[in-house]
Amino acid sequence: MIQKNHIRIVITFFLIAGATLNSHGQKEGTDSLLKAISSQVTAINRQLNPNIESTAGSFRLQPLPRVVKVGSMLKSRPGSTAVYGDYLYVQVSNLEALIAYRDSLKTATGDSMSGVILYINGNAMRDITVMNIDRSKNRLVFHLNRHSKYLMKFYPEFNYLWSKLPVYISAGFRNGTVLPIDPSAGLFELKYISRWALFSALVLIVTIFGSFIILAARTNLIRAGNSVSIFSLALTQLSFWTIVVAASFIYIWIATEEVSPITGSTLILLSISVSTAAGSRLIDIRSGIAGVPNLQSHGFLRDILSDEHGYSVHRCQMFLWTIILGIIFVTSVIAKQQIPQLDESLLGLMGISSGAYVGLKTVENKKNAGPV
Repeated sequence: MIQKNHIRIVITFFLIAGATLNSHGQKEGTDSLLKAISSQVTAINRQLNPNIESTAGSFRLQPLPRVVKVGSMLKSRPGSTAVYGDYLYVQVSNLEALIAYRDSLKTATGDSMSGVILYINGNAMRDITVMNIDRSKNRLVFHLNRHSKYLMKFYPEFNYLWSKLPVYISAGFRNGTVLPIDPSAGLFELKYISRWALFSALVLIVTIFGSFIILAARTNLIRAGNSVSIFSLALTQLSFWTIVVAASFIYIWIATEEVSPITGSTLILLSISVSTAAGSRLIDIRSGIAGVPNLQSHGFLRDILSDEHGYSVHRCQMFLWTIILGIIFVTSVIAKQQIPQLDESLLGLMGISSGAYVGLKTVENKKNAGPV
């Protein structure tokens, strides 16, 4: 259509130029020619851009619709608050005018709203496009996807996971055009995690850890024999990683409502712990310690960090690196809300410490039936 109209302008140009120059002279012909061209340009632009008005040969865009209200589609949320993962609505003053303006850009691919994106504090969230259009309420619906690389740029601005981030929310186009915000809309508050979800996750995690501590103290869950026997370092390490991984998985699931995949490094950590416990148990059986179940405990730390000669370096090293890796693991979960992929060198260090423990355990005094 653009090419046909351009051809029509050229033809009109020559026809009007010839007619006016022959009948009125050169000056009068030039004025008539300019008026005719202006009329043709106006007609073409009205066809191409319905949202463009012409006044005395000059063109100007109609004012864009304004954002009058922003809120979460979840009714339980406060009126001016949304959490990452929510569906957010942006209500505009005139949705039809927005659609007309969008169509005038001529960049759509079938859906006239496919190019409308979310803006936060004037920053384009280019990977958060409109999900739905509610024409009855003049609303555009967006999904605050936690995996959006543009949305995650705001994460460092949260002082705490439960804190709120005041922002201005709007919608716009990929070319940088942003809808103005009505003063009545005001600031909007973003939250990375719902406070109730975070509280529920912490309560469940504390319950799991508390139950484990009670069982470890009153039963033989991590002991070599019965409920009063010495504590086993290998069983303690296995239980530690089992609880940490399970608690992290539950926390992410409740807080983000997403199931985080178990990474390869996590499987390696659990495998090292299982292998260490199995190797330690096999050595006990071969040395005859497993047949002496009633060795009295001298306290948790003393049992797991010492052998028949007293405190040993290889036991302290294994215990220390287990705690350090546990802190790194938990910190990464809190920071990124996903099961971390640990560095291979850290996994190798963990494997060396566990291997040293199992290897040196074979030379411990079997007659004294040292700790396990």
